[in-house]
Amino acid sequence: MRPALRRLLFAPIVLLGCLGAAECGARVLLREAATVSVPEDMVRAHLGGGADIVYDPLLGWRRKVVPNPSFGIDSHGFRHAEVAVAKAPGALRGFALGDSQTFGAGLDADDAYAAVTERLLRADGLDVEVINAGLSGYRSIQALRLMQGQLAVFEPDFVVIDCQGQDSPHDALPPQGAGWRDAAQRGLFESRLYRATRLGVEQGAARLGGMEKRNLALPEFSLPSPFPAAPMPGNHDLIQAWADSHQIKVFFLDYPFGEDHVRALVGAEDLPSGAHLVATASALERTGQRVDELFLDNNHLSARGSEVVAGELAAAIGAWAGGR
Repeated sequence: MRPALRRLLFAPIVLLGCLGAAECGARVLLREAATVSVPEDMVRAHLGGGADIVYDPLLGWRRKVVPNPSFGIDSHGFRHAEVAVAKAPGALRGFALGDSQTFGAGLDADDAYAAVTERLLRADGLDVEVINAGLSGYRSIQALRLMQGQLAVFEPDFVVIDCQGQDSPHDALPPQGAGWRDAAQRGLFESRLYRATRLGVEQGAARLGGMEKRNLALPEFSLPSPFPAAPMPGNHDLIQAWADSHQIKVFFLDYPFGEDHVRALVGAEDLPSGAHLVATASALERTGQRVDELFLDNNHLSARGSEVVAGELAAAIGAWAGGR
C-alpha cells in the first residue's frame, strides 16, 4: 500500500480514537449532566437520598439494589411480586408511575394504592396486574421516559400517572424512531463531548456579546426541538400522544395533597384535552375523615387514604375494562 494511501486511511482512525478519548473524558467530568431536562440540582438531591439510589443517564436516578424484598421490590425495580416480562394470555397489565406517593412511602408494599387497586379489581373478577413503578421524586419526565423505554417490553394495557402538578422539566429527548436520522440525533443527545462543545460555544458567544455566561455544571441546553414551529408540548401531552400511538390507556390521578383540607395538585386544565382524570381528592374529602387520618404528611397517603384512592382508581379502570 502506498504511503499516501496509508496516511489517508490512518487519519480517520486517529481522529475517531481522539474523539473517543475526549468523549470518555467528558463523561467523567459531566456525569450528572447526561440529560438536558433533568436538572442537576434535582439529580443530586435524590442521589443523596440513600445508598439504594444511583445515577441514571435518562431518568436522573434509579434503584441500585434489586430485588429488595425488604421493600417488596422485584428484580425489575417494581414494588410488586416478581413481574414476568410476558403477560399471561387474556390478562390486563398496568403500571402506576409517580413519586413517593405512588411508591407508598411509609406504607407496607401491600398498602400502597397500586397494590390495593389490584386486589379490588381481582375481587371483581378481572385478571389484572397493577404494577407499582413509583420512585421518590419522579415526575412526568420520568414517567414518559419509563413508558418509552423500560416499560415498553412489558406491553402495558394501561398506565396510571400520579405526578405532582408541575409538568416539568419538559422532555428534550430526541424522537425514538428507527431511522438513521433519529439514531444520529439520539447519539448526539447522549454525547457529553457534543454537549460540552455546545455549551462552550454558547459561553463564548455570551462573553463576546457582553451577556452573563452560563454555568457549565447545569445541563440547561438542549438539542433543537423536534417541534420547532410551535411551543414544545408538555410531558403530559407527550405521555398521552405516545400512549395513544401504542393503544395504551392513560389514567391521570389528580395528585391529592393534604394541608388544612384535601386539595388536588393536578386538574383538567393541566392535561391534554379529553384526558382521563381520576378525581381522588374529592373522594378523600367525602370520607369526612381528618387530613391526618388520610395522610402521613402533606403528600404521603396513610393506609386509609391509599384505600380511598385505590377505590376511585379501581372504579375507573373497571369501567374502562368492561367497555373494551
